[in-house]
Amino acid sequence: MAKILHVSKYYYPFFGGIEDVAQTVINELKPYHNQRVICFNHHKGDEQSVENGIPVTRVSVAFSLTSQPITFSFIRHLQKIIDEFRPDYVHLHLPNPLVSLYVLKANLYSAKLVTHWHADILGQKMIYSVYRFYEKKIIERSDKILATSEIYRLASKPLKNFAYKTEILPNTVNEDKFLLAKNDEEKILELKKRFDNKKILFSVGRHVPYKGINYLLDAAKLIDNDCKIVIAGSGFLTKYLKKRAKNIQNVYFIGRVSDEDLKLFLYASTVYVFPSHTRSEAFGVALAEALYCGLPAVSFNIEGSGMIWVNKDKYSGFVVQNRDTQAFADAVNQLLRNENLRKEMSINAKKWICKNFLKEQIINVLSKIYEIDNEIPKKPLINVSIVLYNNKLDKISNLISTIRKSSLVNKIYLIDNSPKRCQEFENLQVTYIFNDRNIGYGRGHNIALNQTIFDNQAAYHLAMNADLTCDAEIIDEITAYMQENQDVGSLMPKVFYPNGKIQYLCRLLPDPMDLIVRRFLPKFVMKTRVARLEMRDTDYNHIINVPHISGCFMFLRTEILKKTGLFDERYFLYLEDIDLTRRIQQVSRTIFYPKVSIIHEHRQGSYNSLRLLVVHIYSAIKYFNKWGWFSDKERDRINKKTIEESNLS
Repeated sequence: MAKILHVSKYYYPFFGGIEDVAQTVINELKPYHNQRVICFNHHKGDEQSVENGIPVTRVSVAFSLTSQPITFSFIRHLQKIIDEFRPDYVHLHLPNPLVSLYVLKANLYSAKLVTHWHADILGQKMIYSVYRFYEKKIIERSDKILATSEIYRLASKPLKNFAYKTEILPNTVNEDKFLLAKNDEEKILELKKRFDNKKILFSVGRHVPYKGINYLLDAAKLIDNDCKIVIAGSGFLTKYLKKRAKNIQNVYFIGRVSDEDLKLFLYASTVYVFPSHTRSEAFGVALAEALYCGLPAVSFNIEGSGMIWVNKDKYSGFVVQNRDTQAFADAVNQLLRNENLRKEMSINAKKWICKNFLKEQIINVLSKIYEIDNEIPKKPLINVSIVLYNNKLDKISNLISTIRKSSLVNKIYLIDNSPKRCQEFENLQVTYIFNDRNIGYGRGHNIALNQTIFDNQAAYHLAMNADLTCDAEIIDEITAYMQENQDVGSLMPKVFYPNGKIQYLCRLLPDPMDLIVRRFLPKFVMKTRVARLEMRDTDYNHIINVPHISGCFMFLRTEILKKTGLFDERYFLYLEDIDLTRRIQQVSRTIFYPKVSIIHEHRQGSYNSLRLLVVHIYSAIKYFNKWGWFSDKERDRINKKTIEESNLS
């Protein structure tokens, strides 16, 4: 059973789209996991409560700024809950800019961050210009992102480069809200009578600009008079909208309605009208609820909004050109006049929602994300990551084709640090990740490694260079060896240059003389020292437990990485492999396995580029600051043991 902390803007009994989704997610996970909620308080003061068995902490709000509650005590309450509860996951509902900053600032310990992306921030341009930097940070920090539809994800600029860790979790309809009780039929008849038994066009939502009620009022003038247009909800535009509708005889504003009254109106109505007209309407839960109740709907075609998934054009209703009030009115009139069409779409609407937007559709996604104790499959699957920087397509394509020949390979991640996106890489059978900038070698691999650990599907992860050539069979053979030797945490095969010469990559742990001073002294002075570091006098045809495995090909056991951590991202390039191997060897063996081999071009960039030489030296300084310069007892012990075991004199 996992511990999950949900961070929402508000929470039940506060009514809102995000809050309703948050409650649905929590209720679905309740039988399986231990959960808590922290949110803003919709009343004054701090408050602790229990809602349906879930502890809820509500933090007092000082004031609001452009729909953002402002409080400076939220971070204190958040950190206190995390310290006491120690969640395995933090489920963050966005948009919520201020809370995003607090989550970034908080110490989450080892908790995974799941970001529920309800919508982009499309208004509040001044605030967003400041927040955009932190928004990207929270996306990068997230282990998984939940988007409400594939349509919205594809159109979302902030999510553009993060498809690899995004799952689609559609908003759902709570069927219990729309169960008819004994006396409901009578109430529905009374409601119809209240509106003179005319056909009712119903709309519900907040009275804010993106809901498009202006367009509904314009369309009302073109809709058949033999109906009543009932608009539920409230907001800062209510007075203005009522004033605009003053001379439209068949329009009625009824204010906010309870869940009970909402149900009655949906069953009493003939057509649902949903005039939202921007991507701020990311999904349309109210639209889905109306369709579930058998109401055919008319809505606008908003490019990039999940609405066009919810209301299936010419099946569950009509989707007309955005902001075209004449087309909107024509579609409504067609439904009002054609009873057979209306009945057909009513049946289709219910069927469509039941197929795609009920709770059963989300539990599979939620269980996949929140099962932290699921077992690795019996078949030892392998994920592969390759970090790119201006690499040629043909070489990468050939490498991918070779790797794919192994039936054990699960996912292949191409992490592209190049200045420009390469469309051709996206077309390969891989998960392509474009970073917009060069984030470094270890940090690039960590993107894929994080997903491997989170998904918990692959027993092994191969972090490899792009300039390698190998046979697919070696992956199967290495895996078999690792399966038989559970004490091995990492493995490297024998490595050759393209000309057939061996690369001496079995190495002891270096000291400052090995990594820094050698670069500035003549080769003959350092010859003996280099030979010792690279273990040249040992037999490169025998399996060796070696303390430094080259980052060109690191075959890593996933369970060990959970203990040791991933690449240290303080190293931009160079020495991240030594650092990781050293940590892995503290809990397992790190093996040189010469029974299989690969070819590595190994350009030795720092020998040919002053810039890379500086990067190499800078990494060396970081390494020795971390592990010790001339005094490193652990290094001395490990090297001595390695020499003895390999019979290196």
